[in-house]
Amino acid sequence: MKKLALVLIVIMFAAGFAIAQDDTAATEVTGADELVKQKSSQWGGVWIHPDADISKFSKLYLWNAIFQFRDVSDNKVNRTTTAMMRGDQGYFTISEDSQEKFKKIVSEVVVKELGRSKQFEIVDSIGPDTLAVRGAVLDIVSNVPPNVGRQGNVHLASMGEATFFFELIDAETGVIQARVGDRRLIQPPAGMNTVNAAPTNSATVWNDVEMWAQDQAMTLRRALDKAAKKAKKKK
Repeated sequence: MKKLALVLIVIMFAAGFAIAQDDTAATEVTGADELVKQKSSQWGGVWIHPDADISKFSKLYLWNAIFQFRDVSDNKVNRTTTAMMRGDQGYFTISEDSQEKFKKIVSEVVVKELGRSKQFEIVDSIGPDTLAVRGAVLDIVSNVPPNVGRQGNVHLASMGEATFFFELIDAETGVIQARVGDRRLIQPPAGMNTVNAAPTNSATVWNDVEMWAQDQAMTLRRALDKAAKKAKKKK
């Protein structure tokens, strides 16, 4: 079921970016149909272009990310604390303010983390040797009840769940070099789906979102650096 969900999200991802591309891209994005699925211990899905050569790139250009929140407005269930911990009684609506805060935190964390790369320089315009990185966080849902700080001792295993993707594109040719993605619980890397001992409040919610985003971006950065270093050694 998880693999099927990931495939469906890939379709949503591609469709979303077809609408969201901005005028900073000088070429049409192509190559999606040529990507080959690879095995990975880090991601739920990895697709690589047969002609991908990461050694050609030394710069990263970050496109604006897409964020898509699931509409759960029809969920009228009054959940108990136990049900909330299990996450089996539906999800809570995410307010517009919280959606904007989520976007801001995730975007800033990804930019900061990729900026720590030892193999790539972050640039603000497309040019030679540039790998465009575009990301998406899709089908975002929340386990956090409204006014969580006033709800008593609410203990959650995760703040919610989301599917994220990173797509790497040759900025000069527009050919997609790779795509990675997974659906994961929004919790700190050390959470391991265990219920937090401390009550959940607004501060812990946003801290967990930040740590979750950092973990995804760090995994990408390390994979990019490792692949680039290995490819350059072969030349």
